[in-house]
Amino acid sequence: MQILSLLSIATAVSALTASDYLWPLPKSVVDKNKSIAIGGFTVKSNLGSGPIAVDVASLNTAFTAKGGKVSASKFKVTADVDEAHGWDIGAPDDLVGKDESYSLDITEKGASITAANQIGIKYALQTLSQLITKDGKLVLAKIDDKPAFPYRGFMLDTARNFFTVADIKRILDGMAASKLNVFHWHIYDSQSFPIVWDRYPVVHQKAAFKNKDGSIKAYTKKDVRDIINYAYQRNIRVIPEFETPGHNAVLGHIDAKLISSWNHSPWDGNSFANNAMCSNQTSPVSSVTNDCVGGVAWWGRQYCNQPPCGQLDVRKEKAIDVLEQLISDIGGWFDDPILHVGHDEVNTRAYGLVPDNWDSVPADALHPLMRDFDAKLVQILKDNDKTLAAWDEIATDFGSDDLIPKDSLVTLWQGPTVDKVKTIVSKGFKNIVLAPSDSYYLDCSPSARWCSSDYERNFPEDKYDIPGYATFSGQWHNWTLIYDFEPLAGLTTAEAATIKGGFGALWTETVKRHNVDRYIFPRVAAIAERYWSNVKRNDATATRLDRFRSSLVNEKGIAAADLSYLGNKEGVVYRTEYCDGAGLTAPGQKTGECCFAGQKKTDSNGGPLLNPYGSHFDPKVNGDYCAIAALYNTNDLVYTKPAPVAY
Repeated sequence: MQILSLLSIATAVSALTASDYLWPLPKSVVDKNKSIAIGGFTVKSNLGSGPIAVDVASLNTAFTAKGGKVSASKFKVTADVDEAHGWDIGAPDDLVGKDESYSLDITEKGASITAANQIGIKYALQTLSQLITKDGKLVLAKIDDKPAFPYRGFMLDTARNFFTVADIKRILDGMAASKLNVFHWHIYDSQSFPIVWDRYPVVHQKAAFKNKDGSIKAYTKKDVRDIINYAYQRNIRVIPEFETPGHNAVLGHIDAKLISSWNHSPWDGNSFANNAMCSNQTSPVSSVTNDCVGGVAWWGRQYCNQPPCGQLDVRKEKAIDVLEQLISDIGGWFDDPILHVGHDEVNTRAYGLVPDNWDSVPADALHPLMRDFDAKLVQILKDNDKTLAAWDEIATDFGSDDLIPKDSLVTLWQGPTVDKVKTIVSKGFKNIVLAPSDSYYLDCSPSARWCSSDYERNFPEDKYDIPGYATFSGQWHNWTLIYDFEPLAGLTTAEAATIKGGFGALWTETVKRHNVDRYIFPRVAAIAERYWSNVKRNDATATRLDRFRSSLVNEKGIAAADLSYLGNKEGVVYRTEYCDGAGLTAPGQKTGECCFAGQKKTDSNGGPLLNPYGSHFDPKVNGDYCAIAALYNTNDLVYTKPAPVAY
């Protein structure tokens, strides 16, 4: 892969066509080979001014940002919806399954927009804003447009590190500019519960992170409703993820008995095994031999995939009651019919279903427990008028796929993607959206290498200089790799019909407020174009994306990364806010194995890694996963508005 040439942008640019200004690329563009001087815009719509006020304001912001001079010679725009059905969009849940197409015809006398509803009008105004040149002129063109896929999204994790309402709104602005239409909100996890839940205030009081003044970082119902309305005004659905049954340590603050293996220490199990299988391969119960004596316990011994541990003990009636209350209470704040219920990384060992000295976990050990749980969960969602969404494990790992409604939304993150899709489709599921970790996980980088390819782990060769801590070379998933992922490759026509779209996912263990923008943008825009336009990258793609990046910076205040940035200059490996303060040495973050990126290479007493493997700590002492958090202060790492850049 010739990364440097892929990231370079041509310095000699010929006269731009209308298409050169646009991201994502519309379905059809007829260039009229002319631009005209204008003095701003006036927009008239049969919708009235209210539904498109945000979009008109963005149009005028783009005009002034690009050097436009406001005068009395306003350019007239007519934007009308279908008289019969154009008023069908009146609330956030009305965005689901609606026509997103539009037509835009720009002439010297004015622009005409037609669309089935306000969704298309908003997209057309966004497209119009991109056709303003860097000297404030307007490019004339005729455009007919609609997306290739109905689901085009981005997932933000607000549990590992907290992001303010203002941060989320800024991200939504960038999503809207990219024509992304689903905000998947991974709102809580084992590290924190940033939601003010009146029924159980102890949860957010004890499991939300803190500001410098000691106040909690948590979203109120008003905050959530504000975000949903803000997203709705920008054609974006908000789908919450209520992770269950794994990653649920925070609910232990209600009652410790609700959670299995809460704060298990060390979180990744004992360092050395006696009478343990020296493998983390899963296999049926009948073939587990447990015949490896005195070996090292590798990754298979963990009680969770990251600290702190804790899974909802779904064998207990009270645990099911609490989950039902959560879905009813907090789930009711969200208008969207879909509620995502996690189901990733459910840990068999945490439930005590295998002997503690087994390194290998039988693949079917969870099946009876999960079948019982999923039957109850399906009913809870039905009672609350919610459609189930979950990570791909729900269709492949728990033996409960026959209980799951086949119109559920399966969000696929594990690979190989083609094989996974074929398996999920074979089980009857009809709605799949793609977020393959090896392409669309935006946090994968030298700070989180598990989802990086060998090439990404080794180029560039330089790495952070943090004495005493493990650091690595490499890069994140660069925008060209993301763009080049083919969502329908290797699928039959019937299988391809189940792919409803895709989304970029940002898990935030290693991301803070000061760098969240560049982790997301402009790379998520590459996903946006693939699922809106579904075109292949060519010589003009980088130039178009770079211009779009300039719009994000200048018009939205988004501190988007330069296209050539590879995510390898952050200077330090950040940790979840759980690691701050008392978390630095908390029992739940103790680790037996070394070395993750950013992990201290000595144990908690300063002792060395043990031979002969050089990868495990003394099991009587263990190491500290959180130690590196002493090198920075999370509350000092805040968003800074970027300086303007050239278009």
